[in-house]
Amino acid sequence: MLKNVGTIIIILFVFSGLFAQKSEDYDISAKKIEKKAYEKYIGKSDKTDYRYEKNTVVGIDEKIDGNIIVVDADLTVKGQVDGDILVILGKVKIENSAVINGNVTSIDGNIYQEEKSLINGNQIETKVKNLFPREEWDDDFDEDESRSGFRRYTNRYDDNYSTLPLGKKESDILLRYNRVQGFFLGASIPKSIGGKYNKFTLHGLLGYGFQEKRWNYEIGLDRWFFDQRDYRFELGVSAYDFTDTRDNWMITPDENSLAAFFLHKDFQDFYRRYGFDIHASQNISIFLQGKIGYRNDNYKSLEKNTDWSLFRGGRNFTENPIVEEGNMRSIYGEVYYDSRNNKKNPSRGWYAKLSGETSNSQINSDFSFNQYILELRTYQKTGRYERIDVRLKIGTGDGEMPVQKGFELGGISTLRGFGFKQFQSGIDTLAVFQSGYDRMLLGNIEYNIDPKIFSTGIPLIDEIQYIFFFDFGNAWHSYDVTDKDKIYDGFSHLQWNDLKSDFGIAFSTRDGNMRINIAKRLDTAEKPFTITYRLSKPF
Repeated sequence: MLKNVGTIIIILFVFSGLFAQKSEDYDISAKKIEKKAYEKYIGKSDKTDYRYEKNTVVGIDEKIDGNIIVVDADLTVKGQVDGDILVILGKVKIENSAVINGNVTSIDGNIYQEEKSLINGNQIETKVKNLFPREEWDDDFDEDESRSGFRRYTNRYDDNYSTLPLGKKESDILLRYNRVQGFFLGASIPKSIGGKYNKFTLHGLLGYGFQEKRWNYEIGLDRWFFDQRDYRFELGVSAYDFTDTRDNWMITPDENSLAAFFLHKDFQDFYRRYGFDIHASQNISIFLQGKIGYRNDNYKSLEKNTDWSLFRGGRNFTENPIVEEGNMRSIYGEVYYDSRNNKKNPSRGWYAKLSGETSNSQINSDFSFNQYILELRTYQKTGRYERIDVRLKIGTGDGEMPVQKGFELGGISTLRGFGFKQFQSGIDTLAVFQSGYDRMLLGNIEYNIDPKIFSTGIPLIDEIQYIFFFDFGNAWHSYDVTDKDKIYDGFSHLQWNDLKSDFGIAFSTRDGNMRINIAKRLDTAEKPFTITYRLSKPF
């Protein structure tokens, strides 16, 4: 039997680490990649080749008469190169003093060229998969973006490039539906990385909730300094007044809108939050970012304003829960690492985030609490058509945790065999607030099997991805298990019987955009299976 949370964590990540591969995660060997790239981009050159497998610098006074090949490392050119440059799985930085009499090619990397440098040839950024026919790659690689999904010279981007929000040049139309706002129609300007000379970035949203009968807005302005990408330092400020939720990590607004509109199921709880935010962030690399900021937020409870749904019209939505109202002034910070190859449907890489927030009377806040959350995710291939995904999330705090900051678990994306938010704090019968749950532990393991592993020849069957999953976790009050009030107390008592768990199978499309989960809780033999239909991965 597992006696404490430390044992659980060790077993969870040792298990996932057994299957870890090199960061490239390619089915084709590195030697074959290099051979193919050399044939295509260097060819039958009569010049001498200089090959390196570490970060390499051509000094300002150096002159290289030949071709430079760098594998799985970066190249910086300050001097002169009379030949072609080929960098595989690394970036190329060409400084002002550089002169290159040849082509510059980056495979699964980026080319950064300063203005006064001279390149008498072509510059090519491409992906490893473009070197080979499609059948030589597994489907995950073909469907996902490579780790060089960011392209310096293109204008439109989706989602994020590692820790940097790329956004889009044009506005997004927002169309949502929920039990508080009814139909919500608006437009947003996503935050973007900005251009070399566009150091200020304006972003925000404006929209109207028709049943709520209230405008929502957010406007933000950021200014970056130093390096645009790798070592970007940023200062920003935003002001806002909108209907907010803390449930986006469980279900996206778009998926929740479809559930509310068609199925009479609203999985998000809402409150009004208005105020302003000031922050500073520093990119230590494109994968690692630190951030610190100050928020001045006002919280207001919101009522349910509609019970309409296209189907199942005889039912009513549950009431929207109230929150503890007041002015919350807080200081927050986070350290964030992200090397996933795709944000929505990752198939390899790591995600780690440590965040903290403090609010107390010393900064004139109506609330007094400290909260810390650690989340770790890894996506590792165990074979050509197999992958294991693991998530561990731990939350803790002290002080009087307001219900809108308390931890909640159960149902979709968390403990899939249990009711939605089955483990949460709330209010008692006298409408006196209990403090929110201040301890949480959640673990999820998914074993993914690509349909190619079976190859039945039946079109529909061969398009289904099979996922076996196991979930465990719980949320609770620390004062229920200890009389101390420290952020590290309240975990040492944990045994396996203190955690809720379930297992199940999911059937998913290859791209992961649709799936059916069938889950069974393990604490009783009486409860039936829980079946859920999703339009996104749980993590």
